[in-house]
Parts: sequence; C-alpha cells; structure tokens
Amino acid sequence: MNQLADLHTHTIFSDGILSPTELFTKAKEVGLSAIAITDHDTMDGYLASINIAKELGIQLVPGIELSCYENARDYHLLGFFQDPDNPNLKKNLELFRHEREKRAERIVNKLKRHNIDVSFNDVLDKAGVAPVARPHIAAVMIDQGHSPDIKKAFDQYLSYGKPAYEPKWNFPVELGVKLLNEAGGVAVLAHPGRYLPQQILANFIQQGLDGIEVIHPSHSEETQNYYKSLVDHYCLLSTGGSDFHGSREYDATNFGKFTVPVSSIEAIQSFLKH
Repeated sequence: MNQLADLHTHTIFSDGILSPTELFTKAKEVGLSAIAITDHDTMDGYLASINIAKELGIQLVPGIELSCYENARDYHLLGFFQDPDNPNLKKNLELFRHEREKRAERIVNKLKRHNIDVSFNDVLDKAGVAPVARPHIAAVMIDQGHSPDIKKAFDQYLSYGKPAYEPKWNFPVELGVKLLNEAGGVAVLAHPGRYLPQQILANFIQQGLDGIEVIHPSHSEETQNYYKSLVDHYCLLSTGGSDFHGSREYDATNFGKFTVPVSSIEAIQSFLKH
C-alpha cells in the first residue's frame, strides 16, 4: 500500500481550528503516514506536535508557511526541515509576529471608521497562541454580530481593495528563500495557482527557489500538470497537501485526498544532503 503524506496543514498555532492532537488523530483516521505542520510564520505548532506524532506513529516533518509580500502581491513559501532554533529564523519570526499585530491594529481602526467597533484586545484573545491574522479579526466580527460568516467579512471589509484592507509588511520572496535555506531548510512556493506570470516564477527560481507545491485543492489537473512540467524542467522539488485549516466546508473532504507519496519527503531530505 502506498504511504501518503500531507505537506500542508494548519493548527491553532496559526489560523487552523484543530490542536495538534486533534489534527494527528484525524490524520490517523484518514490513513496518512506523514504530516508537515506548516503554520503561518511560526514553528510553534510543529514543536507542539512532536510527542503526539510519536505516540500515533505518524512521521512529522518540520514545516512553516512564510508570508512574503512584494509588488503589492502575497506569496507564500512553504519551508521544510529548517531548524526551529536557528537564531536568525527565530528573530525574523518575532518580527513577523510584531508586524502582524501592527497590521491587525490598523485594520481594526479602519473598521471603527466604518462603524464596526471591534476591540483589538478581543482580536488578540481570539488569536490566542497564534500570530494574529485577518481570520481572527473576521471571527470577532462574527462573534459581535457584524458579519454572518468569514467569507462575508472578507468580501465586504477585509479583502484586497475593501474598506478595511491593509497591505502586509514588505518581505520579498528572495529574502524568504534565503532565510529558510540558511536555517537548513528548503523553500517551496505554495499554491502558485493559474495566474502566476511565468517571468515572476522564473525570477523566483533564479533567486534560489527549491520547489513548487504542485498538488493543492486550488490546482486543477491542468494546473498540476503545468507545474509538474516546470518542476521536471528546472529540477525542482515537487510537494503537495490539503492546506487543511478545519474551518472551511471543503476541509474535511480535502484532508486525506490531496496528498503526495512519502517518497516526496525522502526527495527533500536527499536534496538537502547535496
């Protein structure tokens, strides 16, 4: 039987709704052999998962999803096997947390100007152990009756071009790749989707990008084939996963369905040795 891995999952340590214990229990139920915890801009979820992964006999891959922002566009880098104790990585992740809080505060102030009186402290409480993010603001808006659901909160106020949108802190992909590589990991472009111009991707590859997330719920078969051909052409790593958060209707269906063979993990480890 093929052993399967999900190399893109989230927990309560970022914007997921399951604890590491709940996520790994679920992984056992759907028959996964390995998981990467790739919480946004933190490795705390990975560190909190080490013991439960051992108990359940599931391979745990050190992971992260790093938020990059350049030329008014978001890009996400999945990092695998970087050292959570690397001093420069730790310093930068602290900086990310701080910048996220400043951005969230600016969003809350914009909401107030539109008569949506959300308390910044309530947003921080909602984030809990996680670096604060827009879904936490949306959740408080729902709690306080300002919005019926997360989608509406984003569509009306929090998405790009909407009244309370605030751009992210500028952190180019090249810096993200360097940060992950110097911490001993690989940098993989997460869910590039259909609309990433070829020239931009070529620039990222030139800047040292190690791989592309080929398998993702947002990628059609045609998109997967396109990125698979690029991965082969440039001799890059190919990864994939469900991008599981637990908060969206399709998460339950996607978990255990969007997977890669465990050999993908071995390919990453082999890549790092050379």
